[in-house]
Amino acid sequence: MESKSAATAAEMSIPAAVSESPTSKKRAAESPASPEMSLEAAKKTLAGLKVPQAKGATQSEYVRFKSLLLKDSKARGDKDTTDNITKIAKEAWKKVQHLTPPSADELDEKMNDASSSSGDDLQRYLRLKGVMLKEKLDTQAKFDAEAKAYCALYVKSASSFLQWCLIEATEENHQPLLDACKLVKSKSVSLNYASYQVDDSPVSKALRDTIDLLAEFKKLKDERALVAKLQNATEEELKLHAKEHIRLLAQDVELNKLKKTKEIEDERQRLADERELQRADGIQDEITRALKKQMKYGSLTSKYSSTKISYTKGGVSHKVFAKAFGVPVGAKKATIDGSEVGENYLRYGASLKCNQVNVKLVGDELVAQTSFYMSK
Repeated sequence: MESKSAATAAEMSIPAAVSESPTSKKRAAESPASPEMSLEAAKKTLAGLKVPQAKGATQSEYVRFKSLLLKDSKARGDKDTTDNITKIAKEAWKKVQHLTPPSADELDEKMNDASSSSGDDLQRYLRLKGVMLKEKLDTQAKFDAEAKAYCALYVKSASSFLQWCLIEATEENHQPLLDACKLVKSKSVSLNYASYQVDDSPVSKALRDTIDLLAEFKKLKDERALVAKLQNATEEELKLHAKEHIRLLAQDVELNKLKKTKEIEDERQRLADERELQRADGIQDEITRALKKQMKYGSLTSKYSSTKISYTKGGVSHKVFAKAFGVPVGAKKATIDGSEVGENYLRYGASLKCNQVNVKLVGDELVAQTSFYMSK
Protein backbone atom coordinates (compact mmCIF):
# COMPACT_ATOMS: atom_id res chain seq x y z
CA MET A 1 0.00 0.00 0.00
CA GLU A 2 2.81 2.39 0.86
CA SER A 3 4.51 1.95 -2.53
CA LYS A 4 1.18 2.47 -4.28
CA SER A 5 0.58 5.71 -2.31
CA ALA A 6 4.07 6.93 -3.15
CA ALA A 7 3.54 6.19 -6.81
CA THR A 8 0.16 7.94 -6.75
CA ALA A 9 1.63 11.03 -5.07
CA ALA A 10 4.48 11.06 -7.54
CA GLU A 11 2.05 10.88 -10.44
CA MET A 12 0.03 13.75 -8.96
CA SER A 13 3.17 15.89 -8.91
CA ILE A 14 3.63 15.50 -12.67
CA PRO A 15 1.95 18.33 -14.63
CA ALA A 16 -0.92 16.78 -16.60
CA ALA A 17 -0.08 18.46 -19.91
CA VAL A 18 3.51 17.28 -19.74
CA SER A 19 2.77 13.74 -18.58
CA GLU A 20 0.28 13.26 -21.40
CA SER A 21 2.62 14.66 -24.07
CA PRO A 22 6.30 14.62 -23.06
CA THR A 23 7.37 16.10 -26.38
CA SER A 24 4.88 19.00 -26.37
CA LYS A 25 6.25 22.35 -27.54
CA LYS A 26 5.41 25.87 -26.47
CA ARG A 27 3.34 27.49 -29.16
CA ALA A 28 3.99 31.02 -30.33
CA ALA A 29 3.02 33.95 -28.13
CA GLU A 30 -0.73 34.20 -27.61
CA SER A 31 -2.48 37.11 -29.32
CA PRO A 32 0.78 38.91 -30.25
CA ALA A 33 0.67 42.62 -30.90
CA SER A 34 0.76 43.60 -34.55
CA PRO A 35 4.28 44.95 -35.31
CA GLU A 36 4.48 48.36 -37.01
CA MET A 37 7.59 47.42 -38.98
CA SER A 38 8.75 44.31 -40.81
CA LEU A 39 11.23 42.05 -39.01
CA GLU A 40 14.21 42.99 -41.18
CA ALA A 41 13.42 46.72 -41.17
CA ALA A 42 12.95 46.76 -37.39
CA LYS A 43 16.22 44.88 -36.76
CA LYS A 44 18.21 47.06 -39.18
CA THR A 45 16.77 50.31 -37.81
CA LEU A 46 17.33 49.33 -34.18
CA ALA A 47 20.91 48.16 -34.78
CA GLY A 48 21.75 51.40 -36.60
CA LEU A 49 20.41 53.78 -33.96
CA LYS A 50 23.02 56.18 -32.56
CA VAL A 51 22.40 57.69 -29.14
CA PRO A 52 22.18 61.53 -29.42
CA GLN A 53 24.95 63.41 -27.67
CA ALA A 54 24.42 66.78 -25.97
CA LYS A 55 27.70 68.40 -26.99
CA GLY A 56 28.90 70.95 -24.45
CA ALA A 57 25.81 70.43 -22.29
CA THR A 58 27.88 70.58 -19.10
CA GLN A 59 29.86 73.69 -20.12
CA SER A 60 29.14 76.84 -18.16
CA GLU A 61 28.21 80.06 -19.95
CA TYR A 62 31.60 81.50 -19.02
CA VAL A 63 33.48 78.60 -20.66
CA ARG A 64 31.38 79.01 -23.81
CA PHE A 65 32.01 82.78 -23.78
CA LYS A 66 35.75 82.29 -23.32
CA SER A 67 35.89 79.88 -26.26
CA LEU A 68 34.09 82.37 -28.51
CA LEU A 69 36.34 85.22 -27.35
CA LEU A 70 39.45 83.20 -28.20
CA LYS A 71 38.08 82.32 -31.64
CA ASP A 72 37.11 85.93 -32.27
CA SER A 73 40.51 87.23 -31.14
CA LYS A 74 42.36 84.85 -33.46
CA ALA A 75 40.17 85.98 -36.35
CA ARG A 76 40.97 89.62 -35.55
CA GLY A 77 44.67 88.98 -35.08
CA ASP A 78 44.34 90.21 -31.49
CA LYS A 79 47.55 88.65 -30.14
CA ASP A 80 47.31 90.32 -26.71
CA THR A 81 43.90 88.75 -25.99
CA THR A 82 44.94 85.42 -27.50
CA ASP A 83 48.05 85.21 -25.33
CA ASN A 84 46.23 86.29 -22.16
CA ILE A 85 42.86 84.72 -22.86
CA THR A 86 42.10 83.47 -19.32
CA LYS A 87 42.75 86.81 -17.65
CA ILE A 88 40.97 88.91 -20.28
CA ALA A 89 38.04 86.48 -20.58
CA LYS A 90 37.43 86.68 -16.83
CA GLU A 91 37.52 90.48 -16.91
CA ALA A 92 35.26 90.60 -19.97
CA TRP A 93 32.76 88.16 -18.51
CA LYS A 94 32.62 90.14 -15.27
CA LYS A 95 31.65 93.23 -17.28
CA VAL A 96 28.85 91.61 -19.27
CA GLN A 97 27.65 88.76 -17.01
CA HIS A 98 24.66 90.73 -15.74
CA LEU A 99 24.07 92.83 -18.87
CA THR A 100 21.48 92.02 -21.52
CA PRO A 101 23.08 91.25 -24.91
CA PRO A 102 21.54 92.13 -28.29
CA SER A 103 18.58 90.00 -29.34
CA ALA A 104 18.94 87.30 -31.98
CA ASP A 105 17.41 89.60 -34.61
CA GLU A 106 19.79 92.42 -33.71
CA LEU A 107 22.73 90.03 -33.92
CA ASP A 108 21.66 88.95 -37.40
CA GLU A 109 21.35 92.56 -38.51
CA LYS A 110 24.62 93.82 -37.04
CA MET A 111 26.90 90.86 -37.66
CA ASN A 112 26.97 87.49 -39.29
CA ASP A 113 29.67 86.23 -36.97
CA ALA A 114 31.48 87.17 -33.79
CA SER A 115 34.41 88.79 -35.58
CA SER A 116 32.66 92.06 -36.45
CA SER A 117 35.06 94.90 -35.76
CA SER A 118 32.47 97.60 -35.02
CA GLY A 119 32.02 99.09 -31.55
CA ASP A 120 34.18 99.28 -28.44
CA ASP A 121 35.27 96.34 -26.29
CA LEU A 122 32.12 96.36 -24.15
CA GLN A 123 29.88 96.18 -27.21
CA ARG A 124 32.11 93.47 -28.64
CA TYR A 125 31.85 91.42 -25.46
CA LEU A 126 28.09 91.93 -25.37
CA ARG A 127 27.76 90.72 -28.95
CA LEU A 128 29.88 87.69 -28.09
CA LYS A 129 27.64 86.97 -25.11
CA GLY A 130 24.62 87.22 -27.41
CA VAL A 131 26.21 84.82 -29.89
CA MET A 132 27.08 82.45 -27.03
CA LEU A 133 23.51 82.41 -25.70
CA LYS A 134 22.09 81.91 -29.20
CA GLU A 135 24.48 79.01 -29.85
CA LYS A 136 23.56 77.52 -26.48
CA LEU A 137 19.86 77.61 -27.34
CA ASP A 138 20.51 76.29 -30.85
CA THR A 139 22.58 73.40 -29.46
CA GLN A 140 19.84 72.49 -26.99
CA ALA A 141 17.18 72.71 -29.69
CA LYS A 142 19.24 70.46 -31.98
CA PHE A 143 19.74 67.91 -29.20
CA ASP A 144 16.03 67.93 -28.33
CA ALA A 145 15.11 67.33 -31.98
CA GLU A 146 17.61 64.46 -32.26
CA ALA A 147 16.49 62.98 -28.93
CA LYS A 148 12.83 63.11 -29.92
CA ALA A 149 13.58 61.40 -33.25
CA TYR A 150 15.68 58.77 -31.45
CA CYS A 151 12.93 58.03 -28.90
CA ALA A 152 10.30 57.64 -31.63
CA LEU A 153 12.47 55.36 -33.79
CA TYR A 154 13.66 53.33 -30.79
CA VAL A 155 10.12 52.61 -29.58
CA LYS A 156 8.86 51.74 -33.05
CA SER A 157 11.79 49.48 -34.05
CA ALA A 158 12.42 47.89 -30.62
CA SER A 159 8.78 46.99 -30.01
CA SER A 160 8.36 45.66 -33.57
CA PHE A 161 11.56 43.58 -33.38
CA LEU A 162 10.58 42.02 -30.06
CA GLN A 163 7.03 41.36 -31.23
CA TRP A 164 8.27 39.49 -34.33
CA CYS A 165 10.71 37.44 -32.24
CA LEU A 166 7.92 36.63 -29.77
CA ILE A 167 5.73 35.40 -32.62
CA GLU A 168 8.45 33.18 -34.06
CA ALA A 169 9.92 31.90 -30.78
CA THR A 170 9.52 28.25 -29.82
CA GLU A 171 10.78 26.24 -26.89
CA GLU A 172 13.43 24.62 -29.08
CA ASN A 173 14.44 27.83 -30.88
CA HIS A 174 14.27 30.94 -28.71
CA GLN A 175 17.87 32.17 -29.03
CA PRO A 176 16.80 34.91 -31.52
CA LEU A 177 14.43 36.20 -28.84
CA LEU A 178 17.26 36.32 -26.29
CA ASP A 179 19.49 38.17 -28.78
CA ALA A 180 16.69 40.63 -29.58
CA CYS A 181 16.19 41.34 -25.88
CA LYS A 182 19.92 42.11 -25.47
CA LEU A 183 19.93 44.44 -28.50
CA VAL A 184 16.85 46.32 -27.29
CA LYS A 185 18.36 46.84 -23.83
CA SER A 186 21.69 47.98 -25.31
CA LYS A 187 19.89 50.74 -27.23
CA SER A 188 17.80 51.88 -24.28
CA VAL A 189 18.76 55.32 -22.96
CA SER A 190 17.68 57.31 -19.91
CA LEU A 191 15.75 59.98 -21.81
CA ASN A 192 12.45 61.42 -20.67
CA TYR A 193 10.22 59.94 -23.37
CA ALA A 194 7.14 61.75 -22.06
CA SER A 195 8.81 65.16 -22.47
CA TYR A 196 9.27 64.34 -26.17
CA GLN A 197 5.64 63.16 -26.42
CA VAL A 198 6.70 59.57 -27.11
CA ASP A 199 4.92 56.62 -25.49
CA ASP A 200 7.49 53.93 -24.62
CA SER A 201 4.94 51.48 -23.16
CA PRO A 202 5.01 49.19 -26.27
CA VAL A 203 8.69 48.41 -25.55
CA SER A 204 8.04 47.82 -21.84
CA LYS A 205 5.16 45.47 -22.65
CA ALA A 206 7.19 43.55 -25.25
CA LEU A 207 10.04 43.10 -22.74
CA ARG A 208 7.60 41.83 -20.09
CA ASP A 209 6.09 39.41 -22.62
CA THR A 210 9.61 38.22 -23.48
CA ILE A 211 10.45 37.54 -19.83
CA ASP A 212 7.15 35.68 -19.36
CA LEU A 213 7.61 33.53 -22.46
CA LEU A 214 11.21 32.61 -21.61
CA ALA A 215 10.09 31.68 -18.09
CA GLU A 216 7.37 29.47 -19.59
CA PHE A 217 9.92 27.74 -21.83
CA LYS A 218 12.13 27.04 -18.79
CA LYS A 219 9.15 25.70 -16.85
CA LEU A 220 8.26 23.30 -19.66
CA LYS A 221 11.86 22.12 -19.93
CA ASP A 222 12.02 21.46 -16.18
CA GLU A 223 8.68 19.63 -16.25
CA ARG A 224 9.78 17.43 -19.14
CA ALA A 225 12.97 16.56 -17.28
CA LEU A 226 10.88 15.62 -14.23
CA VAL A 227 8.67 13.33 -16.33
CA ALA A 228 11.72 11.51 -17.70
CA LYS A 229 13.19 11.16 -14.23
CA LEU A 230 10.02 9.72 -12.68
CA GLN A 231 9.37 7.32 -15.53
CA ASN A 232 12.69 5.65 -14.81
CA ALA A 233 12.63 6.04 -11.02
CA THR A 234 12.83 3.14 -8.54
CA GLU A 235 10.19 2.61 -5.87
CA GLU A 236 12.44 4.17 -3.25
CA GLU A 237 13.06 7.22 -5.45
CA LEU A 238 9.30 7.59 -5.98
CA LYS A 239 8.77 7.56 -2.20
CA LEU A 240 11.40 10.28 -1.74
CA HIS A 241 9.89 12.33 -4.53
CA ALA A 242 6.40 12.02 -3.02
CA LYS A 243 7.68 13.22 0.38
CA GLU A 244 9.47 16.14 -1.27
CA HIS A 245 6.35 17.00 -3.22
CA ILE A 246 4.23 17.09 -0.03
CA ARG A 247 6.88 19.24 1.66
CA LEU A 248 6.88 21.68 -1.26
CA LEU A 249 3.08 21.92 -1.17
CA ALA A 250 3.25 22.91 2.49
CA GLN A 251 6.04 25.34 1.67
CA ASP A 252 3.88 26.92 -1.05
CA VAL A 253 1.10 27.51 1.48
CA GLU A 254 3.54 29.27 3.80
CA LEU A 255 5.06 31.20 0.91
CA ASN A 256 1.64 32.46 -0.17
CA LYS A 257 1.04 33.73 3.36
CA LEU A 258 4.35 35.59 3.25
CA LYS A 259 3.53 37.01 -0.19
CA LYS A 260 0.20 38.30 1.09
CA THR A 261 1.92 39.94 4.05
CA LYS A 262 4.48 41.51 1.72
CA GLU A 263 1.74 42.81 -0.60
CA ILE A 264 0.10 44.54 2.37
CA GLU A 265 3.43 46.04 3.47
CA ASP A 266 4.24 47.13 -0.11
CA GLU A 267 0.88 48.86 -0.39
CA ARG A 268 1.50 50.68 2.88
CA GLN A 269 4.94 51.74 1.61
CA ARG A 270 3.47 52.87 -1.72
CA LEU A 271 0.97 55.10 0.04
CA ALA A 272 3.72 56.47 2.29
CA ASP A 273 5.90 57.18 -0.79
CA GLU A 274 3.00 58.98 -2.47
CA ARG A 275 2.51 61.18 0.57
CA GLU A 276 6.23 61.92 0.65
CA LEU A 277 6.41 62.73 -3.09
CA GLN A 278 3.54 65.20 -2.73
CA ARG A 279 6.02 67.40 -0.83
CA ALA A 280 8.12 67.72 -3.98
CA ASP A 281 5.51 69.82 -5.80
CA GLY A 282 6.12 72.91 -3.70
CA ILE A 283 9.88 72.72 -3.13
CA GLN A 284 10.95 74.97 -6.03
CA ASP A 285 8.41 77.64 -5.02
CA GLU A 286 9.60 77.38 -1.42
CA ILE A 287 13.21 77.95 -2.53
CA THR A 288 12.45 80.90 -4.83
CA ARG A 289 10.26 82.62 -2.22
CA ALA A 290 12.93 82.22 0.47
CA LEU A 291 15.68 83.56 -1.81
CA LYS A 292 13.59 86.50 -3.01
CA LYS A 293 13.01 87.58 0.60
CA GLN A 294 16.80 87.80 1.01
CA MET A 295 17.21 90.08 -2.04
CA LYS A 296 17.35 93.42 -0.27
CA TYR A 297 19.14 96.59 -1.31
CA GLY A 298 20.66 96.93 2.15
CA SER A 299 22.23 93.47 1.84
CA LEU A 300 24.23 94.38 -1.29
CA THR A 301 27.96 94.39 -0.59
CA SER A 302 28.45 96.63 -3.61
CA LYS A 303 26.26 98.28 -6.25
CA TYR A 304 28.50 96.85 -8.94
CA SER A 305 28.93 93.25 -7.81
CA SER A 306 26.68 90.39 -6.79
CA THR A 307 25.91 89.26 -3.23
CA LYS A 308 25.62 85.59 -2.27
CA ILE A 309 22.45 84.20 -0.70
CA SER A 310 21.37 80.64 0.15
CA TYR A 311 18.56 78.50 1.49
CA THR A 312 18.70 75.13 3.29
CA LYS A 313 15.97 72.55 3.77
CA GLY A 314 16.27 69.24 5.62
CA GLY A 315 14.46 65.93 5.29
CA VAL A 316 14.62 65.71 1.48
CA SER A 317 14.99 62.20 0.05
CA HIS A 318 16.51 61.32 -3.34
CA LYS A 319 13.04 60.51 -4.71
CA VAL A 320 11.61 63.85 -3.59
CA PHE A 321 14.64 65.70 -5.00
CA ALA A 322 14.30 63.88 -8.33
CA LYS A 323 10.60 64.72 -8.67
CA ALA A 324 11.02 68.33 -7.55
CA PHE A 325 13.66 69.11 -10.19
CA GLY A 326 12.92 66.59 -12.93
CA VAL A 327 16.25 64.77 -12.59
CA PRO A 328 17.00 61.02 -12.35
CA VAL A 329 16.69 59.40 -8.92
CA GLY A 330 20.17 59.47 -7.41
CA ALA A 331 21.17 62.80 -8.97
CA LYS A 332 22.43 65.27 -6.39
CA LYS A 333 22.53 68.51 -8.39
CA ALA A 334 19.96 70.67 -10.15
CA THR A 335 19.45 74.30 -11.18
CA ILE A 336 16.69 76.89 -11.15
CA ASP A 337 16.71 79.77 -13.63
CA GLY A 338 17.27 83.09 -11.90
CA SER A 339 14.15 84.52 -13.55
CA GLU A 340 12.05 82.05 -11.52
CA VAL A 341 13.09 83.87 -8.35
CA GLY A 342 11.71 87.12 -9.74
CA GLU A 343 12.78 90.75 -9.24
CA ASN A 344 12.58 93.19 -6.36
CA TYR A 345 11.99 96.64 -7.84
CA LEU A 346 13.76 99.75 -6.54
CA ARG A 347 13.39 103.44 -7.23
CA TYR A 348 14.37 105.15 -10.48
CA GLY A 349 13.79 102.07 -12.62
CA ALA A 350 16.40 99.87 -10.92
CA SER A 351 15.70 96.36 -9.67
CA LEU A 352 17.36 93.47 -7.87
CA LYS A 353 17.76 90.35 -9.99
CA CYS A 354 18.95 86.84 -9.22
CA ASN A 355 21.56 84.69 -10.97
CA GLN A 356 21.08 80.97 -11.66
CA VAL A 357 20.29 79.01 -8.51
CA ASN A 358 22.48 75.95 -7.95
CA VAL A 359 20.80 73.27 -5.86
CA LYS A 360 22.52 70.24 -4.35
CA LEU A 361 21.52 67.41 -2.06
CA VAL A 362 23.93 66.62 0.77
CA GLY A 363 22.65 63.56 2.62
CA ASP A 364 19.01 64.48 3.16
CA GLU A 365 19.71 68.22 3.28
CA LEU A 366 18.91 70.41 0.27
CA VAL A 367 21.16 73.45 -0.21
CA ALA A 368 20.27 76.18 -2.73
CA GLN A 369 22.94 78.80 -3.47
CA THR A 370 22.96 81.83 -5.75
CA SER A 371 23.69 85.55 -5.80
CA PHE A 372 21.73 88.68 -6.64
CA TYR A 373 22.69 92.03 -8.16
CA MET A 374 21.30 95.45 -8.99
CA SER A 375 20.20 96.02 -12.57
CA LYS A 376 19.16 99.29 -14.24
